[in-house]
Formats: sequence, structure tokens, C-alpha cells
Amino acid sequence: MMMALGVIPVLQELVANSNFVGAATALYLNLSCLEEAKPVIGSTEAVPFLIRVLRHENDPQCKLDALHALYNLSSHPTNIHRLLPCGIVESLQALITHSTDNTFTEKSIAVLINLASRKTARDEIILAPDLVSGLAKVLDVGELVEQEQAAACLLILCNGNESCSQMVLQEGVIPSLVSISVNGTARGKQKAQKLLMLFREQRQRDPSPAPARQPESSDTVTSARDSKPPCKSESRRKIGRSWSFWWKTKSFSVYQC
Repeated sequence: MMMALGVIPVLQELVANSNFVGAATALYLNLSCLEEAKPVIGSTEAVPFLIRVLRHENDPQCKLDALHALYNLSSHPTNIHRLLPCGIVESLQALITHSTDNTFTEKSIAVLINLASRKTARDEIILAPDLVSGLAKVLDVGELVEQEQAAACLLILCNGNESCSQMVLQEGVIPSLVSISVNGTARGKQKAQKLLMLFREQRQRDPSPAPARQPESSDTVTSARDSKPPCKSESRRKIGRSWSFWWKTKSFSVYQC
């Protein structure tokens, strides 16, 4: 009834007034739950307005309402071409890499998953600075539901894109994925296992690397033992690279847990 009576034009007048940002955002959120309203809202100035709220609004509830509304809108395929040029990927990257609120991280990745249904969006997500590394960090230190979402998103991005897979592997995600495949949520386990399988299949198609050069003397071993342990991110990358050896052997499988 509200849609039929012309609530969208009224909302467009509200967004021009800074005193009604919270109210307009909440109304957009409620309306965006309706399937028939999603394409209508997506064709208006609601999209740039909601992204501005996501970037600049200080009120956490208003910001969260905008994020949920954008999640609803991004679930409709026709809205994705409208969301991308308005800077949705950049805004989500900031929330994933800098937010300390688990709710923002989880829902931001959920929006990325919706966007990734289109190749143009996948390409933009992969090229976004630090976004892949941000997702890899969520795999490592995020809550279980966040890890589940990150694994699902990376699976979509890496499937059919070996350059993206290499980017992800360089972040040293293998130990985190193995842990999620054992200790994660039911969906998280499934996505982590599929991602590990994808990486393993891609590695099997690649030529075997040249054998590693052996240390020339025992002094190298001694100095390595005496050195300080690396930071967490560096250690994670080294552990990830070491797993490539196991993938080359037929007698080992990461799923024998």
C-alpha cells in the first residue's frame, strides 16, 4: 500500500534533508524486504544515499540499517550494475578490514557474496586493494559465522580464477581453512573443504616446482633456531607455503581428520 501510494518519492525528498537520515534509512530498510520494491528502490537515488550513510554516518544503528538495506537490494540481480559505480565495494572493504564489530563484518561479506554473482563485480572485488587479504584475515581470526562467510566468498571468487587463487594462497590461508574444515560451522566446514579441494586440483595441474636448495652448512639451522619467531601474518604465510609439499603427495589428504 505504501509503494502504491508513492512512498518512494517522499523518501527521496527526505534524504535531501540531513535531519531525516535515520528515519529515511530505516524506511528504506523495511521497504527493501519486499521483492517487488527492490528493483524500484535500486533505480532511485536510494543507492548512493545508502552508500553515503555506510561511509560517513556515525550512528551505528543507522549505519547497520543502511548495510542491511544494501544487502537486500544486492540480492536482486538488476541492482548490482547500479551498486558498483556508487562505490559499494570500496565501502564494504573499509568495514571488513577496519571494523571491530562482528555484525558489520559478517553482513559486509554477505553483500559481497550477493555482488559476486556477476562477473563484473567479481573482477572489481578481486582488484580491490587489501580486500582479499582482509577476507583471509577473517578466516584466521574471525568468529565462526564470519569465517563461514569469508570461506563462501573466497570460494566464489577463486572458482574459475586461478590468479585469484594464487592471491589467496599467498596469504597463507591453508592452516585456517583446515581448522575451519574441522571446527567451523556446518556450512563453514563445507565451504572450507571445497576451497581446499579447489586449490589442490589447481596445484595438481601446475608443474612441480624445482626442489628446494639444501642449506650449505649447519650454521644456517643454528641461526634459524636462535632467531625470534615471526609475526602472526608472516608465520601464516610460511605455514601456507609448506602445505604445498603435502598436496603433491598422493598418500596425504587434508580431509583425513
